[in-house]
Amino acid sequence: MITTNEPLSVERMPGAPLIITKHSAAFWRVTLDNPPINLMGPDMVAGLQRLMDIIEADQELKVIVFDSANEDYFVSHFDVIRGGELPQVSGKLGVTQWVDVSNRIHNAGVISIAVIRGRVRGIGSEFILACDMRFASKEKATFGHLEVGMGLMPGGGATEYLPLLSGYARAMEVAVSSDDFDAETADKYGWINRAFADNELDNYVNNLATRISGFELPALQATKATILKRAGGGPNPFEIQESSNKFFELYQRPEAQALLGKLMEMGFQTESDTESRLGHYLGTLASK
Repeated sequence: MITTNEPLSVERMPGAPLIITKHSAAFWRVTLDNPPINLMGPDMVAGLQRLMDIIEADQELKVIVFDSANEDYFVSHFDVIRGGELPQVSGKLGVTQWVDVSNRIHNAGVISIAVIRGRVRGIGSEFILACDMRFASKEKATFGHLEVGMGLMPGGGATEYLPLLSGYARAMEVAVSSDDFDAETADKYGWINRAFADNELDNYVNNLATRISGFELPALQATKATILKRAGGGPNPFEIQESSNKFFELYQRPEAQALLGKLMEMGFQTESDTESRLGHYLGTLASK
């Protein structure tokens, strides 16, 4: 977690596994805190949607940093057991709740930064890809997309965001290998901005966020909007919705359910060696 001078306030969002630390009116940090392994489930997604309501209504906020309370898991992955609890349509655009959150983070008038320690796989990767910048610990961060190894596909933005950053071939390698990647490889692939030694990460991100918070909001917003436009505007939310729909279509197949059953028997979604070395175990799943 990032440390700064004494914050103005620290509060847990009611009913959501999010801790909001306001370092100043212009600089907030949101810590993801859903023990034991920081699954992205309905409570976290709903909390992030409510957070976006708060962010969009605030007239002073300029930069927000996302981090994790668990140094082993930034976001482990989507909670496949509770996935059916997510609302089918939610938000102004008429898309599902996660697509609404992803689109709003990406297009918000504030600068968003993810600081990553621990494992960030599946929807966790899609979450950080929706942010404006990503920085990670060389020693502690692990990245991956597990979906293809489970008979699914990345369905919450990875197939839209990652090729824009990594290019076609590297995005394909990440997606179809269902393997784990270290922070230095993620850096090389453009998945993140930079990987830092763990003892340098917090200082860099804190200084960057503090620096940004001192600039004029109209200048920040105009710059972000223009860079987004020049970069192609980012993924269309309806394209992300299409891949999300395909994810759930694949999830319903008996073959995918059988693979999920095997994983659950191996300790999936619990504090286990399976979750710790998920890329390795997905490579052995077909033989079990």
